[in-house]
Amino acid sequence: MIFLILAIFSSVILFFLFKEFEKQKINTHNAITFNYLIACIMGFLLHPTKNELNSILYADWLIPTIILGLLFIIMFNIMAITTQKLGVSIASTAAKMSLIIPVLIAYFINSNTPLSNLKISGIIIGLISVYFTFKKETKVNKSIIFAIVLFIGSGLTDATIDYIRNVYLNEVSEFTLFIITIFFVAFILGLINIFFNKQKINFKDIKAGLILGIPNYFSIYFVLKSLEILGSITVFPVLNIGIVLISCTISWLFYKEKISKINWIGIFLACISILLILWF
Repeated sequence: MIFLILAIFSSVILFFLFKEFEKQKINTHNAITFNYLIACIMGFLLHPTKNELNSILYADWLIPTIILGLLFIIMFNIMAITTQKLGVSIASTAAKMSLIIPVLIAYFINSNTPLSNLKISGIIIGLISVYFTFKKETKVNKSIIFAIVLFIGSGLTDATIDYIRNVYLNEVSEFTLFIITIFFVAFILGLINIFFNKQKINFKDIKAGLILGIPNYFSIYFVLKSLEILGSITVFPVLNIGIVLISCTISWLFYKEKISKINWIGIFLACISILLILWF
């Protein structure tokens, strides 16, 4: 259970680092780019079978992984923007409720994928929860588009990962190689964007990337460790609910984010939705 708790807090830390980056005037894109370099290095150092690294160039999943690397850096930037413009509660709920999308895609692509009445109820409740969580008492914030993109983009990213995992990956060690490759591709693409836009890279951004890269890597590492011990039926519901509840509570208590009663109802419904979708 300790790995699952560490996975939750590693993920929660990411949202609050984005809030701090905004306060410290850090170039978030630069920090995210170097975060992937740090995560890639950590994956390489902690990978138990380094002699398999040369197999990446011949892997069947190399091309789709390049596409995923692009999705990763785009969505991480969107998550940062959503967090900074709309708050941690909306960003965390949008990111975690995106699990609805891979569930629906799996059902429509594979007719053998079961979709019980409880799962259908969970999906409907999930969509309602997203509306309630995003709803503000004041006029609609134009920045809400970032939360919508985060919701859809995160779901499509998770669906792509799930597809590659089921079709191409056979072992946990191969999945680790897959993740390391995504991190490396995301770093290269981020670096290309920095140079293309002639952005200045300073030590503060690199240091921020180091700070971000450590919990980012471990948020995945601890999930994999939790899955080995507890299994997906326990891990994913607890993980997603834990991230949503802890993120929202901390943002409300310490960052004084305004969370209305209807927003709390949305957060509560999101937790119910996660339980119905992942446990039944």
